[in-house]
Amino acid sequence: MAELNIVRMAERHLDALAALERICFSEPWTRAGLAAELNRAEAVFAVAELGGRTAGYAGMHCVLDECYVDNVAVFPQHRRAGIARALMRHLIGRARARRASFLTLEVRVSNAGAIALYRTLGFREAGRRRGFYRRPAEDALILTLFLSGGPVSALKTKTGPPEADKPETNQGEPVMKILGIESSCDETAAAVVENGRTVLSSVVASQVDEHKLYGGVVPEIASRRHCEAIVGVVQKALDDAGTGLDGIDAVAVTYAPGLIGALLVGVNFAKGLSLSAGKPLVPVHHLRSHIAANYIAFPELEPPFLCLVVSGGHTHIVEVLGYTELRVLGRTRDDAAGEAFDKAARAMGIPYPGGVELDKIAESGNAKAYRLPRPSVDGSPYDFSFSGLKTNVINQIHNARQRGETLHVPDLAASYRQAVVDCLTRNFFAAARDTGAKKLAIAGGVSANALLRRTLESECAKRGLEFYRPQLRYCGDNAAMVGAQGYYEFLAGHTAGPDLNARAEMPIESN
Repeated sequence: MAELNIVRMAERHLDALAALERICFSEPWTRAGLAAELNRAEAVFAVAELGGRTAGYAGMHCVLDECYVDNVAVFPQHRRAGIARALMRHLIGRARARRASFLTLEVRVSNAGAIALYRTLGFREAGRRRGFYRRPAEDALILTLFLSGGPVSALKTKTGPPEADKPETNQGEPVMKILGIESSCDETAAAVVENGRTVLSSVVASQVDEHKLYGGVVPEIASRRHCEAIVGVVQKALDDAGTGLDGIDAVAVTYAPGLIGALLVGVNFAKGLSLSAGKPLVPVHHLRSHIAANYIAFPELEPPFLCLVVSGGHTHIVEVLGYTELRVLGRTRDDAAGEAFDKAARAMGIPYPGGVELDKIAESGNAKAYRLPRPSVDGSPYDFSFSGLKTNVINQIHNARQRGETLHVPDLAASYRQAVVDCLTRNFFAAARDTGAKKLAIAGGVSANALLRRTLESECAKRGLEFYRPQLRYCGDNAAMVGAQGYYEFLAGHTAGPDLNARAEMPIESN
Protein backbone atom coordinates (compact mmCIF):
# COMPACT_ATOMS: atom_id res chain seq x y z
CA MET A 1 0.00 0.00 0.00
CA ALA A 2 1.20 3.51 -0.81
CA GLU A 3 2.29 5.76 2.08
CA LEU A 4 -0.55 7.57 3.83
CA ASN A 5 0.01 11.15 4.94
CA ILE A 6 -2.39 13.52 6.68
CA VAL A 7 -1.76 17.12 5.65
CA ARG A 8 -3.41 20.50 6.07
CA MET A 9 -6.04 21.25 3.39
CA ALA A 10 -4.63 23.53 0.69
CA GLU A 11 -5.74 25.18 -2.56
CA ARG A 12 -4.37 22.23 -4.57
CA HIS A 13 -6.87 19.86 -2.92
CA LEU A 14 -10.06 21.82 -3.56
CA ASP A 15 -11.08 20.42 -6.95
CA ALA A 16 -10.74 16.84 -5.75
CA LEU A 17 -12.55 17.57 -2.49
CA ALA A 18 -15.44 19.30 -4.24
CA ALA A 19 -15.80 16.20 -6.43
CA LEU A 20 -15.65 13.98 -3.34
CA GLU A 21 -18.40 16.03 -1.69
CA ARG A 22 -20.66 15.48 -4.71
CA ILE A 23 -20.03 11.73 -4.54
CA CYS A 24 -20.69 11.39 -0.82
CA PHE A 25 -23.38 13.89 0.15
CA SER A 26 -26.83 14.90 -1.08
CA GLU A 27 -26.11 18.50 -0.03
CA PRO A 28 -22.40 18.85 -0.86
CA TRP A 29 -20.08 21.66 0.05
CA THR A 30 -18.99 23.68 -2.98
CA ARG A 31 -15.43 24.43 -3.97
CA ALA A 32 -15.97 28.01 -2.89
CA GLY A 33 -17.30 26.86 0.48
CA LEU A 34 -14.24 24.71 1.04
CA ALA A 35 -11.93 27.51 -0.07
CA ALA A 36 -13.49 29.82 2.53
CA GLU A 37 -12.26 27.50 5.30
CA LEU A 38 -8.58 27.75 4.31
CA ASN A 39 -7.87 30.86 6.36
CA ARG A 40 -10.37 30.60 9.20
CA ALA A 41 -8.66 30.35 12.58
CA GLU A 42 -11.44 28.21 14.01
CA ALA A 43 -11.33 25.73 11.09
CA VAL A 44 -9.23 22.56 11.09
CA PHE A 45 -9.41 20.76 7.74
CA ALA A 46 -7.09 17.86 6.95
CA VAL A 47 -6.56 15.82 3.78
CA ALA A 48 -5.47 12.19 3.53
CA GLU A 49 -2.95 11.74 0.72
CA LEU A 50 -2.23 8.24 -0.52
CA GLY A 51 0.84 8.07 -2.68
CA GLY A 52 0.54 11.83 -3.15
CA ARG A 53 -3.09 11.68 -4.38
CA THR A 54 -6.13 12.91 -2.46
CA ALA A 55 -7.92 9.95 -0.85
CA GLY A 56 -10.24 11.69 1.63
CA TYR A 57 -10.62 14.56 4.03
CA ALA A 58 -12.10 15.61 7.35
CA GLY A 59 -12.88 18.99 8.86
CA MET A 60 -13.99 20.51 12.14
CA HIS A 61 -14.56 23.90 13.72
CA CYS A 62 -13.43 24.83 17.23
CA VAL A 63 -14.94 27.70 19.22
CA LEU A 64 -13.53 28.28 22.69
CA ASP A 65 -13.31 24.78 24.22
CA GLU A 66 -15.84 23.09 21.89
CA CYS A 67 -15.06 21.34 18.61
CA TYR A 68 -17.57 20.16 16.01
CA VAL A 69 -16.81 17.71 13.16
CA ASP A 70 -18.31 18.95 9.91
CA ASN A 71 -17.47 16.22 7.44
CA VAL A 72 -15.49 13.03 7.00
CA ALA A 73 -15.33 11.63 3.47
CA VAL A 74 -13.20 9.07 1.62
CA PHE A 75 -13.23 8.22 -2.08
CA PRO A 76 -15.00 4.85 -2.67
CA GLN A 77 -11.87 3.11 -4.02
CA HIS A 78 -9.96 3.94 -0.83
CA ARG A 79 -12.55 2.91 1.76
CA ARG A 80 -12.00 0.17 4.36
CA ALA A 81 -8.30 0.94 4.46
CA GLY A 82 -8.20 2.84 7.77
CA ILE A 83 -8.21 6.30 6.16
CA ALA A 84 -11.32 7.59 7.95
CA ARG A 85 -9.88 6.36 11.24
CA ALA A 86 -6.57 8.12 10.59
CA LEU A 87 -8.40 11.34 9.75
CA MET A 88 -10.52 11.16 12.90
CA ARG A 89 -7.49 10.48 15.06
CA HIS A 90 -5.90 13.56 13.53
CA LEU A 91 -8.92 15.69 14.42
CA ILE A 92 -8.99 14.26 17.96
CA GLY A 93 -5.32 15.09 18.39
CA ARG A 94 -5.85 18.64 17.09
CA ALA A 95 -8.83 19.08 19.42
CA ARG A 96 -6.73 17.96 22.38
CA ALA A 97 -3.95 20.33 21.31
CA ARG A 98 -6.49 23.16 21.44
CA ARG A 99 -7.48 22.08 24.97
CA ALA A 100 -11.02 21.34 23.83
CA SER A 101 -13.45 19.96 26.41
CA PHE A 102 -15.24 17.81 23.89
CA LEU A 103 -15.57 16.91 20.22
CA THR A 104 -19.03 16.27 18.78
CA LEU A 105 -20.61 15.27 15.46
CA GLU A 106 -23.82 14.16 13.78
CA VAL A 107 -24.22 10.98 11.76
CA ARG A 108 -27.16 9.36 9.98
CA VAL A 109 -28.76 6.67 12.15
CA SER A 110 -28.48 4.25 9.19
CA ASN A 111 -24.71 4.76 8.77
CA ALA A 112 -23.72 1.72 10.83
CA GLY A 113 -20.12 1.66 9.59
CA ALA A 114 -19.43 5.25 10.58
CA ILE A 115 -21.17 4.84 13.94
CA ALA A 116 -19.06 1.75 14.69
CA LEU A 117 -15.87 3.65 13.80
CA TYR A 118 -16.76 6.61 16.02
CA ARG A 119 -17.58 4.32 18.94
CA THR A 120 -14.21 2.56 18.71
CA LEU A 121 -12.64 6.01 18.98
CA GLY A 122 -14.54 6.68 22.20
CA PHE A 123 -17.55 8.68 20.97
CA ARG A 124 -20.77 8.06 22.88
CA GLU A 125 -24.38 8.83 21.98
CA ALA A 126 -25.48 12.15 23.45
CA GLY A 127 -28.84 12.60 21.73
CA ARG A 128 -30.84 12.45 18.50
CA ARG A 129 -31.96 15.16 16.08
CA ARG A 130 -35.28 14.23 14.46
CA GLY A 131 -35.46 14.75 10.70
CA PHE A 132 -32.06 16.43 10.66
CA TYR A 133 -31.10 15.06 7.25
CA ARG A 134 -32.94 15.59 3.99
CA ARG A 135 -32.79 13.73 0.70
CA PRO A 136 -33.46 11.20 2.15
CA ALA A 137 -35.11 12.37 5.37
CA GLU A 138 -33.51 10.72 8.38
CA ASP A 139 -32.67 11.30 12.03
CA ALA A 140 -29.15 12.14 13.15
CA LEU A 141 -27.36 10.63 16.11
CA ILE A 142 -25.33 13.12 18.14
CA LEU A 143 -22.06 11.50 19.21
CA THR A 144 -19.64 13.15 21.61
CA LEU A 145 -16.09 12.43 22.74
CA PHE A 146 -15.20 14.14 26.02
CA LEU A 147 -11.65 15.42 26.34
CA SER A 148 -9.60 17.00 29.13
CA GLY A 149 -6.50 19.04 29.86
CA GLY A 150 -4.92 21.58 32.29
CA PRO A 151 -1.81 23.38 33.83
CA VAL A 152 1.42 23.05 36.17
CA SER A 153 4.09 20.47 37.16
CA ALA A 154 5.15 18.75 40.40
CA LEU A 155 8.39 16.91 39.71
CA LYS A 156 11.43 18.53 38.10
CA THR A 157 10.45 20.03 34.76
CA LYS A 158 12.06 20.58 31.43
CA THR A 159 10.58 23.12 29.11
CA GLY A 160 9.16 21.78 25.87
CA PRO A 161 7.17 23.24 22.99
CA PRO A 162 3.66 24.54 23.65
CA GLU A 163 0.93 21.95 23.22
CA ALA A 164 -0.41 23.47 20.03
CA ASP A 165 3.01 23.45 18.42
CA LYS A 166 3.75 19.75 18.91
CA PRO A 167 5.31 18.05 15.89
CA GLU A 168 3.29 15.57 13.88
CA THR A 169 4.10 12.02 12.87
CA ASN A 170 4.20 11.02 9.20
CA GLN A 171 0.62 9.81 9.67
CA GLY A 172 -0.40 13.32 10.56
CA GLU A 173 -1.11 12.60 14.23
CA PRO A 174 0.36 14.97 16.83
CA VAL A 175 3.18 13.43 18.83
CA MET A 176 1.60 12.42 22.13
CA LYS A 177 3.66 11.32 25.14
CA ILE A 178 2.07 9.22 27.85
CA LEU A 179 3.68 8.66 31.25
CA GLY A 180 2.83 5.11 32.34
CA ILE A 181 2.96 3.93 35.98
CA GLU A 182 2.74 0.27 37.08
CA SER A 183 2.59 -1.14 40.63
CA SER A 184 0.14 -4.05 40.47
CA CYS A 185 2.42 -6.65 42.09
CA ASP A 186 6.14 -6.60 42.90
CA GLU A 187 7.59 -4.30 40.22
CA THR A 188 7.58 -0.53 40.56
CA ALA A 189 7.74 0.75 37.00
CA ALA A 190 7.43 3.96 34.99
CA ALA A 191 7.85 4.67 31.29
CA VAL A 192 7.27 7.35 28.69
CA VAL A 193 5.66 6.10 25.48
CA GLU A 194 5.05 8.09 22.32
CA ASN A 195 1.84 7.53 20.36
CA GLY A 196 1.33 4.10 21.86
CA ARG A 197 4.20 2.51 19.90
CA THR A 198 7.57 4.09 20.67
CA VAL A 199 9.18 3.60 24.08
CA LEU A 200 11.23 6.65 25.06
CA SER A 201 12.10 5.27 28.49
CA SER A 202 11.28 2.26 30.64
CA VAL A 203 12.38 1.89 34.25
CA VAL A 204 11.62 -1.11 36.48
CA ALA A 205 12.55 -1.52 40.14
CA SER A 206 12.15 -5.24 40.88
CA GLN A 207 11.56 -6.78 44.29
CA VAL A 208 12.24 -10.38 43.18
CA ASP A 209 15.33 -10.90 45.32
CA GLU A 210 13.54 -9.82 48.49
CA HIS A 211 10.43 -11.94 47.90
CA LYS A 212 12.64 -14.91 47.01
CA LEU A 213 13.39 -15.24 50.74
CA TYR A 214 9.71 -16.08 51.31
CA GLY A 215 9.09 -18.22 48.23
CA GLY A 216 6.54 -15.77 46.83
CA VAL A 217 5.26 -12.21 46.89
CA VAL A 218 4.44 -10.83 50.34
CA PRO A 219 1.79 -8.12 49.74
CA GLU A 220 2.74 -5.92 52.71
CA ILE A 221 6.40 -5.87 51.71
CA ALA A 222 5.47 -5.17 48.08
CA SER A 223 3.38 -2.12 49.06
CA ARG A 224 6.14 -0.74 51.28
CA ARG A 225 8.78 -1.09 48.58
CA HIS A 226 6.51 0.62 46.02
CA CYS A 227 6.22 3.60 48.39
CA GLU A 228 10.00 3.77 48.69
CA ALA A 229 10.74 3.44 44.97
CA ILE A 230 8.01 5.23 43.05
CA VAL A 231 9.30 8.83 43.14
CA GLY A 232 12.76 7.86 41.96
CA VAL A 233 11.44 5.49 39.30
CA VAL A 234 9.10 8.09 37.80
CA GLN A 235 11.77 10.78 37.86
CA LYS A 236 14.25 8.52 36.10
CA ALA A 237 11.68 7.62 33.44
CA LEU A 238 11.13 11.31 32.72
CA ASP A 239 14.87 12.03 32.71
CA ASP A 240 15.65 9.09 30.42
CA ALA A 241 12.96 10.30 28.02
CA GLY A 242 14.49 13.78 28.03
CA THR A 243 11.30 15.46 29.20
CA GLY A 244 9.53 16.84 32.21
CA LEU A 245 5.89 16.73 33.17
CA ASP A 246 5.24 19.76 30.96
CA GLY A 247 6.10 17.56 27.96
CA ILE A 248 3.71 14.79 29.02
CA ASP A 249 0.18 14.71 27.62
CA ALA A 250 -1.38 12.35 30.16
CA VAL A 251 -0.58 10.11 33.14
CA ALA A 252 -1.67 6.49 32.69
CA VAL A 253 -1.73 4.13 35.66
CA THR A 254 -2.61 0.51 36.32
CA TYR A 255 -5.67 0.54 38.58
CA ALA A 256 -6.92 -3.06 38.26
CA PRO A 257 -6.53 -5.97 38.76
CA GLY A 258 -3.73 -6.76 41.19
CA LEU A 259 -2.67 -6.66 44.83
CA ILE A 260 -4.85 -3.92 46.28
CA GLY A 261 -2.17 -2.42 48.53
CA ALA A 262 0.36 -2.36 45.71
CA LEU A 263 -2.13 -0.86 43.25
CA LEU A 264 -3.06 1.91 45.67
CA VAL A 265 0.52 3.19 45.76
CA GLY A 266 0.61 3.69 41.98
CA VAL A 267 -2.95 5.00 41.73
CA ASN A 268 -2.57 7.54 44.52
CA PHE A 269 0.79 8.74 43.22
CA ALA A 270 -0.65 9.10 39.69
CA LYS A 271 -3.67 11.00 41.03
CA GLY A 272 -1.46 13.43 42.90
CA LEU A 273 0.76 13.89 39.86
CA SER A 274 -2.22 14.43 37.57
CA LEU A 275 -3.80 16.95 39.92
CA SER A 276 -0.66 18.97 40.60
CA ALA A 277 0.58 18.93 37.00
CA GLY A 278 -2.82 19.46 35.43
CA LYS A 279 -2.50 16.39 33.23
CA PRO A 280 -5.35 14.04 32.34
CA LEU A 281 -5.44 10.83 34.41
CA VAL A 282 -5.96 7.63 32.41
CA PRO A 283 -6.91 4.42 34.28
CA VAL A 284 -5.57 1.30 32.56
CA HIS A 285 -6.53 -2.35 33.02
CA HIS A 286 -3.48 -4.51 33.70
CA LEU A 287 -4.37 -7.24 31.19
CA ARG A 288 -5.13 -4.71 28.47
CA SER A 289 -1.63 -3.38 29.05
CA HIS A 290 -0.12 -6.82 28.56
CA ILE A 291 -1.89 -7.09 25.20
CA ALA A 292 -0.61 -3.63 24.25
CA ALA A 293 2.99 -4.80 24.70
CA ASN A 294 2.52 -6.27 21.22
CA TYR A 295 1.96 -2.78 19.78
CA ILE A 296 5.45 -1.86 20.95
CA ALA A 297 7.01 -4.95 19.37
CA PHE A 298 4.99 -4.70 16.15
CA PRO A 299 4.03 -1.12 15.21
CA GLU A 300 2.08 -2.44 12.24
CA LEU A 301 -0.24 -4.58 14.42
CA GLU A 302 -3.83 -3.33 14.60
CA PRO A 303 -7.04 -4.97 15.80
CA PRO A 304 -8.83 -7.21 15.19
CA PHE A 305 -6.75 -10.14 16.40
CA LEU A 306 -6.91 -13.00 18.91
CA CYS A 307 -4.69 -12.88 21.99
CA LEU A 308 -3.75 -15.54 24.53
CA VAL A 309 -3.17 -13.69 27.80
CA VAL A 310 -1.23 -15.92 30.22
CA SER A 311 0.14 -14.72 33.54
CA GLY A 312 0.46 -15.70 37.18
CA GLY A 313 -3.09 -14.64 37.94
CA HIS A 314 -4.95 -14.90 34.64
CA THR A 315 -5.36 -17.11 31.60
CA HIS A 316 -7.68 -15.71 28.94
CA ILE A 317 -8.35 -16.06 25.24
CA VAL A 318 -9.31 -12.53 24.23
CA GLU A 319 -10.81 -11.34 20.97
CA VAL A 320 -9.32 -7.87 20.48
CA LEU A 321 -12.00 -6.15 18.40
CA GLY A 322 -10.55 -2.66 18.89
CA TYR A 323 -7.91 -0.99 21.02
CA THR A 324 -10.43 -0.53 23.82
CA GLU A 325 -13.05 -3.10 22.78
CA LEU A 326 -12.30 -6.66 23.91
CA ARG A 327 -14.27 -9.85 24.37
CA VAL A 328 -13.21 -12.86 26.45
CA LEU A 329 -13.80 -16.15 24.63
CA GLY A 330 -12.17 -18.48 27.15
CA ARG A 331 -10.73 -18.34 30.65
CA THR A 332 -9.38 -20.62 33.34
CA ARG A 333 -11.89 -22.22 35.69
CA ASP A 334 -9.34 -22.58 38.50
CA ASP A 335 -5.57 -21.98 38.47
CA ALA A 336 -4.02 -19.62 35.95
CA ALA A 337 -1.22 -21.10 33.84
CA GLY A 338 1.44 -19.05 35.64
CA GLU A 339 0.07 -20.06 39.02
CA ALA A 340 0.10 -23.73 37.93
CA PHE A 341 3.75 -23.39 36.89
CA ASP A 342 4.73 -21.72 40.17
CA LYS A 343 2.96 -24.26 42.41
CA ALA A 344 4.35 -27.26 40.52
CA ALA A 345 7.83 -25.71 40.59
CA ARG A 346 7.65 -25.34 44.36
CA ALA A 347 6.61 -28.99 44.71
CA MET A 348 9.63 -29.97 42.57
CA GLY A 349 11.96 -27.96 44.82
CA ILE A 350 12.62 -25.33 42.14
CA PRO A 351 13.37 -21.90 43.70
CA TYR A 352 11.29 -18.72 43.26
CA PRO A 353 10.37 -17.38 40.72
CA GLY A 354 9.19 -20.91 40.01
CA GLY A 355 7.71 -20.57 36.54
CA VAL A 356 10.80 -18.83 35.17
CA GLU A 357 13.20 -21.33 36.69
CA LEU A 358 11.07 -24.33 35.65
CA ASP A 359 11.18 -23.11 32.06
CA LYS A 360 14.99 -22.98 32.16
CA ILE A 361 15.34 -26.42 33.74
CA ALA A 362 12.83 -27.97 31.31
CA GLU A 363 15.04 -27.06 28.35
CA SER A 364 17.41 -29.92 29.30
CA GLY A 365 14.68 -32.47 30.08
CA ASN A 366 12.74 -35.14 28.18
CA ALA A 367 9.14 -34.01 27.72
CA LYS A 368 7.99 -37.59 27.15
CA ALA A 369 9.48 -39.03 30.33
CA TYR A 370 6.31 -38.66 32.43
CA ARG A 371 2.71 -39.20 31.37
CA LEU A 372 0.53 -36.30 32.45
CA PRO A 373 -3.11 -35.45 31.61
CA ARG A 374 -4.29 -32.65 29.29
CA PRO A 375 -7.48 -31.52 31.06
CA SER A 376 -10.37 -29.94 29.17
CA VAL A 377 -13.67 -28.37 30.24
CA ASP A 378 -16.80 -30.15 28.99
CA GLY A 379 -18.98 -27.90 26.88
CA SER A 380 -16.48 -25.03 26.95
CA PRO A 381 -13.76 -25.76 24.39
CA TYR A 382 -11.95 -22.47 24.98
CA ASP A 383 -11.87 -22.64 28.80
CA PHE A 384 -8.93 -24.02 30.78
CA SER A 385 -8.51 -26.07 33.93
CA PHE A 386 -5.03 -26.58 35.38
CA SER A 387 -5.75 -27.64 38.95
CA GLY A 388 -6.06 -31.35 38.04
CA LEU A 389 -2.80 -31.30 36.09
CA LYS A 390 -1.04 -29.53 38.97
CA THR A 391 -2.46 -32.00 41.48
CA ASN A 392 -1.38 -34.93 39.31
CA VAL A 393 2.26 -33.88 39.25
CA ILE A 394 2.26 -33.06 42.99
CA ASN A 395 0.85 -36.55 43.72
CA GLN A 396 3.54 -38.13 41.56
CA ILE A 397 6.19 -36.29 43.57
CA HIS A 398 4.63 -37.33 46.92
CA ASN A 399 4.21 -40.95 45.84
CA ALA A 400 7.82 -41.14 44.65
CA ARG A 401 9.05 -39.78 47.98
CA GLN A 402 6.99 -42.35 49.87
CA ARG A 403 8.55 -45.11 47.80
CA GLY A 404 12.01 -43.66 48.34
CA GLU A 405 12.41 -42.94 44.63
CA THR A 406 14.16 -39.91 43.16
CA LEU A 407 12.43 -38.15 40.29
CA HIS A 408 14.48 -36.62 37.52
CA VAL A 409 13.50 -32.96 37.89
CA PRO A 410 14.48 -31.75 34.37
CA ASP A 411 12.37 -34.56 32.81
CA LEU A 412 9.42 -33.88 35.12
CA ALA A 413 9.67 -30.13 34.47
CA ALA A 414 9.81 -30.73 30.70
CA SER A 415 6.84 -33.12 30.80
CA TYR A 416 4.78 -30.72 32.91
CA ARG A 417 5.66 -27.73 30.75
CA GLN A 418 4.68 -29.68 27.64
CA ALA A 419 1.29 -30.57 29.15
CA VAL A 420 0.51 -26.94 30.07
CA VAL A 421 1.57 -25.67 26.65
CA ASP A 422 -0.48 -28.40 24.92
CA CYS A 423 -3.60 -27.24 26.80
CA LEU A 424 -2.95 -23.58 26.00
CA THR A 425 -2.30 -24.09 22.29
CA ARG A 426 -5.14 -26.61 21.82
CA ASN A 427 -7.78 -24.15 23.02
CA PHE A 428 -6.16 -21.14 21.39
CA PHE A 429 -6.13 -22.70 17.94
CA ALA A 430 -9.69 -23.97 18.42
CA ALA A 431 -10.80 -20.39 19.08
CA ALA A 432 -8.81 -19.14 16.08
CA ARG A 433 -10.41 -21.78 13.84
CA ASP A 434 -13.95 -21.06 15.02
CA THR A 435 -13.64 -17.26 14.83
CA GLY A 436 -11.70 -17.22 11.57
CA ALA A 437 -8.90 -15.18 13.17
CA LYS A 438 -5.82 -14.77 10.99
CA LYS A 439 -3.70 -12.82 13.48
CA LEU A 440 -2.70 -14.42 16.79
CA ALA A 441 -0.78 -12.85 19.66
CA ILE A 442 0.35 -13.79 23.16
CA ALA A 443 0.80 -11.58 26.20
CA GLY A 444 1.52 -11.74 29.92
CA GLY A 445 4.38 -13.09 32.00
CA VAL A 446 3.98 -16.66 30.72
CA SER A 447 4.30 -15.40 27.13
CA ALA A 448 8.05 -15.47 27.87
CA ASN A 449 7.90 -19.27 28.19
CA ALA A 450 10.34 -20.64 25.62
CA LEU A 451 8.28 -23.69 24.62
CA LEU A 452 5.07 -21.71 24.29
CA ARG A 453 6.74 -19.16 22.01
CA ARG A 454 8.37 -21.85 19.86
CA THR A 455 5.20 -23.92 19.57
CA LEU A 456 2.96 -21.02 18.61
CA GLU A 457 5.48 -19.65 16.12
CA SER A 458 5.84 -23.05 14.45
CA GLU A 459 2.13 -23.91 14.41
CA CYS A 460 1.09 -20.47 13.14
CA ALA A 461 3.59 -20.81 10.29
CA LYS A 462 2.13 -24.23 9.38
CA ARG A 463 -1.43 -22.87 9.44
CA GLY A 464 -0.67 -19.67 7.51
CA LEU A 465 -1.47 -17.43 10.49
CA GLU A 466 0.35 -14.26 11.55
CA PHE A 467 1.96 -14.57 14.97
CA TYR A 468 2.88 -11.71 17.32
CA ARG A 469 4.66 -11.81 20.68
CA PRO A 470 6.22 -9.11 22.86
CA GLN A 471 9.95 -8.76 23.38
CA LEU A 472 10.98 -10.68 26.48
CA ARG A 473 11.58 -7.48 28.46
CA TYR A 474 7.94 -6.48 27.94
CA CYS A 475 6.39 -9.86 28.83
CA GLY A 476 6.56 -9.31 32.58
CA ASP A 477 5.09 -6.34 34.43
CA ASN A 478 6.39 -3.02 33.12
CA ALA A 479 5.12 0.49 32.52
CA ALA A 480 5.87 0.72 28.80
CA MET A 481 2.86 -1.49 28.14
CA VAL A 482 0.78 0.80 30.41
CA GLY A 483 1.84 3.83 28.39
CA ALA A 484 1.04 1.99 25.14
CA GLN A 485 -2.49 1.05 26.19
CA GLY A 486 -2.92 4.36 27.99
CA TYR A 487 -2.51 6.16 24.68
CA TYR A 488 -5.49 4.34 23.16
CA GLU A 489 -7.58 4.70 26.31
CA PHE A 490 -6.81 8.43 26.24
CA LEU A 491 -7.85 8.75 22.60
CA ALA A 492 -11.06 6.92 23.46
CA GLY A 493 -11.81 9.48 26.16
CA HIS A 494 -11.35 7.04 29.07
CA THR A 495 -10.08 9.45 31.72
CA ALA A 496 -10.70 9.65 35.45
CA GLY A 497 -10.77 12.17 38.26
CA PRO A 498 -9.47 12.30 41.84
CA ASP A 499 -12.08 9.73 42.88
CA LEU A 500 -10.32 6.94 40.94
CA ASN A 501 -9.82 3.90 43.15
CA ALA A 502 -7.83 0.70 42.78
CA ARG A 503 -9.64 -2.58 42.11
CA ALA A 504 -8.30 -6.01 43.03
CA GLU A 505 -10.53 -7.63 40.39
CA MET A 506 -12.08 -6.28 37.21
CA PRO A 507 -13.12 -7.91 33.91
CA ILE A 508 -10.94 -7.02 30.96
CA GLU A 509 -14.04 -5.95 29.02
CA SER A 510 -14.70 -3.09 31.50
CA ASN A 511 -13.39 0.40 30.72
